[in-house]
Amino acid sequence: MQFSKVVGQDKTKQFLINEVKHNRVSHAQLFLGPEGSGKLPLAIAFSQYLLCDNPTKSDSCGICPSCTKIEHNTHPDIHYVYPVVKSKHVEVSDDYRKEWNSFLDKSIYFNLNNWQTFTDEDTKNAQIGVKESEKILRKLSIKSYSNKYKIMIIWLPEKMNNQSANKLLKILEEPPEQTVFLLLCDSIETILPTIISRTQIIKVPRLENEAVVKYLKKAYNTTDDNALSIANLSEGNIAEAINMIQGDESHNIYFDIFVKLMRAAYAIDALKLMDVADELASLGRENQKNFFKYGLHIFRECLISNYTGDELTNLRADEKAFLVKFARFINNQNITEISDEFNQSYYHIERNANPKILFTDLVIKLTKMIKKGV
Repeated sequence: MQFSKVVGQDKTKQFLINEVKHNRVSHAQLFLGPEGSGKLPLAIAFSQYLLCDNPTKSDSCGICPSCTKIEHNTHPDIHYVYPVVKSKHVEVSDDYRKEWNSFLDKSIYFNLNNWQTFTDEDTKNAQIGVKESEKILRKLSIKSYSNKYKIMIIWLPEKMNNQSANKLLKILEEPPEQTVFLLLCDSIETILPTIISRTQIIKVPRLENEAVVKYLKKAYNTTDDNALSIANLSEGNIAEAINMIQGDESHNIYFDIFVKLMRAAYAIDALKLMDVADELASLGRENQKNFFKYGLHIFRECLISNYTGDELTNLRADEKAFLVKFARFINNQNITEISDEFNQSYYHIERNANPKILFTDLVIKLTKMIKKGV
């Protein structure tokens, strides 16, 4: 992966290149940015630039043996750590390395739900466990193959449990020579402050719509209008944009459940509400969190529709058709309460709340909140 192939992020690319040129490469860097901003492609492109045999002023050469190995995910000096679902046969990232390589070959822009769906583990909680930190220490104790850097790319370090995070802290305090840690983080709140203090934070901003539109048009040969609509809806999250343009079934599922939930809440139909609660509880946690994000998006579009009209709404045809009738029930009488409830539910799901209890409580509360907007 060369910098030229990374979507947008020109300022961040130039910063990383300058760090190499001026010999200021920090041994531990935390790429902090929202999901879908392209942190992983940036990290891989940066790694390739560090290990390239013939780097130019602006990019790796792309053709030397080192670059070729990285393009094929076979370079022995680049190691990956990522969340996995623990089982009798799976404890660390390497237990899924073949799947990971295949996944990277398929797409370099993705989110945790995409990864877990690919491994058929989307209904369980993926983590980076204590065994992973022990594995990192063993890997980094070996001399580098290239006589340059050994690079450890940790995707979603916020998924580390406390034991794993504490062990990683010890490695960061006394890193092996010529070692670079690249931690790719969506949310910094759950990472140990002592880890954060030992890293150089590189903020990766949300992608601009123009960059997402340009990528979608080139990669998927879509129209200007369709690319712009998807870019607006994804709000700079290129992984989400790709899911949408590929017709990701989960978005249809979110819409179908959302419609059933709102109709049952308005009608105060207890049996249908319980059915919807059961359906939501059966989804994997990542899908449950994505449902709440989807719902918040629809509520926001309802307000936009109410105040500005349909022309500014970023919705698919079926969503817009539903919104024409539903939007008037979301207004200043209930939007704050509904948004708070969805945000709190997202927070509790992220922290492993019992989904059956949570969704049962939510659907009951929604009957009162929807009626306030009538």
